[in-house]
Amino acid sequence: MSIDLEKRGAVAVMTFNRPDKRNAMSYDMRLQMERAVIEVRDDPAIRALVVTGAGDKAFCAGGDISSFDMGPLEMRDRLKQQHRTTLSLFYLEKPIVVAVNGLAVGVGFNIALLGDVIFAAEHAKFSQIYSQVGIVPDGGGLWLLAQSVGLHKAKELILTAEMIDAAQAKALGFVREVFPKDRLLDEAMAFAEKLADGPTRALGLDKALLHRGLGIDFDSFLELESVAEVYVMQSEDHKEAIDAFMNKRTPKFKGR
Repeated sequence: MSIDLEKRGAVAVMTFNRPDKRNAMSYDMRLQMERAVIEVRDDPAIRALVVTGAGDKAFCAGGDISSFDMGPLEMRDRLKQQHRTTLSLFYLEKPIVVAVNGLAVGVGFNIALLGDVIFAAEHAKFSQIYSQVGIVPDGGGLWLLAQSVGLHKAKELILTAEMIDAAQAKALGFVREVFPKDRLLDEAMAFAEKLADGPTRALGLDKALLHRGLGIDFDSFLELESVAEVYVMQSEDHKEAIDAFMNKRTPKFKGR
């Protein structure tokens, strides 16, 4: 398997495990990733996800170029599958922490942007490298990058295919923290565990509303907000939070 999924308590760790190819994303890996994300989505015991790569050279060094030679019909079918994988991660209503352990270029960069919080190793590097192979970004990269760094900076990074380091990524705001490589996964896990202790349904609705709100007017957003509030106020976690507040204790959330 090129995608490993390991469950560590309430946190699942999804690892791109193809270090000999710098974890380049093959078609088979995309299929495995979609199945792994669905497993995380459907398991109520999993309340957060960490995404990382095997080894210390690359998180994901883009798409596997050896698989690019295909006809337009096969390409269309593969892109449809890739879009399913992208959307499954984007719409996962559980916190996603990404630990970028090396190169994150091309679709590797864009998979990282699908996470909610990104940590990076000190030696990590990022690039929208697509212009160097004469194609446009896939995996939602144009949209995700513009949302993350603003339109003009996104244009600059796309048009130049500039390679930026972890410190620059933090300065641009899409990386939260930078760590030595031997601390990266432990720090990502500790952060994910804190999120996994939270009110999972409320956090999932937070994500859903943030995503949906990007493409609608404010009045429509408030309607969505109302539906979400009515739903989440019936959850066990909300009732636990109220009881804890009234009794001056720390709430113990169960993700229900």
